[in-house]
Amino acid sequence: MKVAITGTSGYVGGKIQQAFEFRGHEVLAWSRRPCPAAWTHFDLKGDPASLPWNQVSALIHTAYDFAPRDWDAIVEKNVKPSIALLQTAKDRGVQRLIFISSISSFQGTRSNYGKAKLMIEEAALGLGATVIRPGLVWGNQPGGVMGALESLVAKFPLVPYLCGRAGLGQYLVHEEDLSFAIVAIAENLAKSAGTIHEATHPDAVSLLSILKAIAAQSNKSRFFIPIPWQLAMSGLIAAEAMGIDPPFRSDSLTGLVYRTPHLQFTDPLPGIVYRAFK
Repeated sequence: MKVAITGTSGYVGGKIQQAFEFRGHEVLAWSRRPCPAAWTHFDLKGDPASLPWNQVSALIHTAYDFAPRDWDAIVEKNVKPSIALLQTAKDRGVQRLIFISSISSFQGTRSNYGKAKLMIEEAALGLGATVIRPGLVWGNQPGGVMGALESLVAKFPLVPYLCGRAGLGQYLVHEEDLSFAIVAIAENLAKSAGTIHEATHPDAVSLLSILKAIAAQSNKSRFFIPIPWQLAMSGLIAAEAMGIDPPFRSDSLTGLVYRTPHLQFTDPLPGIVYRAFK
């Protein structure tokens, strides 16, 4: 199967690429930066009609531009281009469409990131795509939120952690489990087309437990200091108002604090299992 994957230079996209290659599929890497696979420069602001669609049988759309902050810019630079990409794939006869969303995407989400993903989801489902909502992705060298938490533990002997709202429990998924589940779904997409699959272990893990596990895995002795999430949120909002670009944004914190109240465990295929975080 010839598979086009956007965002392959990112953490999750790169892991998905490796999984498809491991299964013997031909991968076209569409990203802003060069990749080990057959690479084509792809930017969400570009024209999707110019991409090499010849004989592509599956599109896995993971790319997202985190640069814009205000809602109008997010819609212009992420929502509209993503919908255009998926529509172009459909028009070009690509039979397998998979949109990699986020567990932050659900009806009632408060984060702009979750709202943007939700808008793209609605269009993707209308085109017959499968929507995957991964939890926080963990592994040997994670990126995103989990990468930021690992960096925090690695750098500081006194590690602040957010408290409140029942420990800010988070849903997690291992990078290999997520990647190979996506491969399995693509290989058998007729059974899951037009559905939403939340890819995560069903048990939430508190942020403190995550940080303690990271410290234990790296054999580091750390002291953990509770910080009310409201205080952290105020600080991030103030920094952003002053034009400071903090490594962790207030919108990301909103997604952590106000997570999905209900998971949709509708596995498209039997045998897909997500291991517990450890």
